[in-house]
Amino acid sequence: MKYTHQSNPSRLSREAESVAATCIENLSQWAIAVEEIRTWPEYSPQPLRTLPGLAQKVGVDQLFLKDESKRFGSDIGSFKALGAPYAIYKILAEEVYAKTSVRPSSAELRTSKYHEITQDVTVCVATDGNQGRGLAYGAQVFGCRCVDYIHDHVSDGRADRMKKYGAVVIRVDGEYEASVARAKEDARMNGWYFVSSTSWSDFDNDVPQHVMNAYMVVLDEALSMIPAVDKITHVFVCGGVGSIAAAIFQGFYKHFHEIQKSTPALATATMPRFVVVEPSEADCLLQSAKNGEARESTGSLRTLMAGLACRAPSPAALKVLTWLTSDFMAVPDSVAVDGMKALAHAEEGDIPVVCGESSAASMGILLGSSADPSLREKLGLNRSSQVVLFGLEGATDPHIYESLVGKSPQAVFEAQDAFTRG
Repeated sequence: MKYTHQSNPSRLSREAESVAATCIENLSQWAIAVEEIRTWPEYSPQPLRTLPGLAQKVGVDQLFLKDESKRFGSDIGSFKALGAPYAIYKILAEEVYAKTSVRPSSAELRTSKYHEITQDVTVCVATDGNQGRGLAYGAQVFGCRCVDYIHDHVSDGRADRMKKYGAVVIRVDGEYEASVARAKEDARMNGWYFVSSTSWSDFDNDVPQHVMNAYMVVLDEALSMIPAVDKITHVFVCGGVGSIAAAIFQGFYKHFHEIQKSTPALATATMPRFVVVEPSEADCLLQSAKNGEARESTGSLRTLMAGLACRAPSPAALKVLTWLTSDFMAVPDSVAVDGMKALAHAEEGDIPVVCGESSAASMGILLGSSADPSLREKLGLNRSSQVVLFGLEGATDPHIYESLVGKSPQAVFEAQDAFTRG
């Protein structure tokens, strides 16, 4: 298996912690967002899959996968359906408050009560698919307008799924960063809200903070489902601009630290290794770690892992990752496809799982490590390891998914249901 690996000598250093401190403080109040989202009628906890067959195959003790493929339904099927809708709710509540001196609940915003106000609000984002679909969904639910900006590499299937939820979709020539620049400028000129998790200012402005806090639903659910958090040795999360990895790692760190403080017997327990996974053609986080400062990827950004095709990291997220990440890895698309197939076909007798291109490379890395002692040594993997993977998206483009896996997402979901019943 081809890969690039970069260990992080700054991990858990006092200097890195000091640099990240403001970001961590600004992201410390996620409980409010988690509690709010749990009241939504479409909310239900998404499962943590236990995969003993694959664990044995890759040579670890336990393997868990947090499965977001049906978050708010398989048609949405991504963790990003948490962040954008929650940010929209907060935006619209403030808009209503500014005009009425009444701050509405999310339930009230789902009705027509304040529609005369909310219908004049426009939210926008630059997206590879998941964020735009989540934003369009949130706009539809809470009653405002949505504009999604996509770049050259985004598939027509992903664009169509945004339009299905009422978004105006604008394709921009160039890479992801070109669509970001266009979306931000249009938002500035038109008085729209640019809704993104990327922060250039330590998450001290409302929208990225809201998005990141809502993402913590994923982590909060996972921690409640893991049998013994103190025994987890590895946590793998996909890269992109780094926001979701930063959110999960800082939440995991805080929880683990609290366990150590509250349980004397675990005071010397070892913090899990936190591994970020990127495409080889979009490895901005690895390059930043390698050079000790924010760097752009020099890759083509042409990757099946569409949600991770980012030229540059989020400056704020990078501070958190520099403090907490143990290993940065970049892999070719074939590794993600291997992971997708292994999870979908479930040949080792585990429950079948739909995992999209942008989250499956972690599984592919574990598969590759089983025949690569050098990689196992670099990552500290052994027969005692307990690993958590975050499968943060389902089939974001069903046609592409089926062409890669050889089974439709619906067929995998049906096999999953049969496994559960049987």
